[in-house]
Amino acid sequence: MSGRASALLLLQKKNRVKAADRKALALREESEIQKLLHLGLELVTDNSDLSLQKISLIVLSPGIERSHPLVQKGVREGIEIVGEVELALRFLPDMRMFGITGSNGKTTTVLLTAHILNGAGIPAVALGNVGTALSLYAANPHPQDTLVIELSSFQLETMHTLNRFDVGIVLNLTPNHLNRHASMQEYAEAKLRLGSSIKQGGHFYVSQKIAKEFGSLLPPFTEYYDACRGKEEGGSVAWENVAASQVLCNACHVGSGAFAQGLKTFQKPPHRLEWVAEIEGVAYYNDSKASNVDAVMHAMQQFKGRVILIAGGVDKGSSYCPWIASFGKKIKKMIVFGEAASKMERELAQFFLLERALHLQEAFAKAKHCLTAGDTVLFSPGCSSYDQFVNYEQRGNAFKKLVLER
Repeated sequence: MSGRASALLLLQKKNRVKAADRKALALREESEIQKLLHLGLELVTDNSDLSLQKISLIVLSPGIERSHPLVQKGVREGIEIVGEVELALRFLPDMRMFGITGSNGKTTTVLLTAHILNGAGIPAVALGNVGTALSLYAANPHPQDTLVIELSSFQLETMHTLNRFDVGIVLNLTPNHLNRHASMQEYAEAKLRLGSSIKQGGHFYVSQKIAKEFGSLLPPFTEYYDACRGKEEGGSVAWENVAASQVLCNACHVGSGAFAQGLKTFQKPPHRLEWVAEIEGVAYYNDSKASNVDAVMHAMQQFKGRVILIAGGVDKGSSYCPWIASFGKKIKKMIVFGEAASKMERELAQFFLLERALHLQEAFAKAKHCLTAGDTVLFSPGCSSYDQFVNYEQRGNAFKKLVLER
């Protein structure tokens, strides 16, 4: 989505655009790509031998690392390297923008904030890592909108523009993406780059916990918000997300009544501790969005016990050992699958009744053999989906299909 949005924006602005993709031949058959080709896009196969002659800018989709051979070739040839969000910021007019990042809860906070603002009569659009690429919006912006932008560490590490965000907020920082970032310090540095893009007179918020752990990385104008503030009014939404949304809505002078009404009518997006069904006394929950260790710990806190946990996928570099103390005796059985299964088994098998499976279908089948009324089956992978699924949505839908066809 990021690559297509970048290409459209650049073509619209009368640039010559060359797009490199490993699946270039197959992509040519897609109607969306054919429209871009009609606009002048040159689509080529991703190859390190590709000539960069006459290339003045390389735009990275978030999933492309700077270690990619073409990127390194561009660095050696002195070509500017930016990310898709950075590209969009260069074309957007001066308008109100909120930037939200963190390890967990970004999407819910972004969608909740946009929902409440719109309900209060303030036009707002949820953009960025939440699903709609910022560059796509930049191709047809509406200056009266408030942009509520979810930012991942991958997007932030290639963002350089200063003085663009009215408010920035970092929700939390827990180990994540350590298969790409060399250390927790490097990961935190990427997240906290948001602080350097705040407008003069704007606001940059972090929690006291972040300030304590990463204070040396924070700009001097950093402010602290009370992450417990939304504890009494969270309902189905995690109170940390409510507290962050309050900070953002306060910047638009949304009253407490309008905020409470918006919170009441908000529907949490799917794949986040989503109740699927209760069958023969067993409750099934889809938490496919939980793609890191801390997110699974948060999910487990919502249940009292007798949980069959299905986890696995692509390991992101963090240890699973924090689950040992966090889960206690809640786990009836843990079934692990995918690329991360061997590491999970190595770290956890002596503490939990654990069984391995090759894929989600087998994991679900194994779970069925140990169920009794009163149990909870929680699908909370703690890993990326890319070994067996396109994204966490496809993964979550696959789990729901297995439940409903049980």
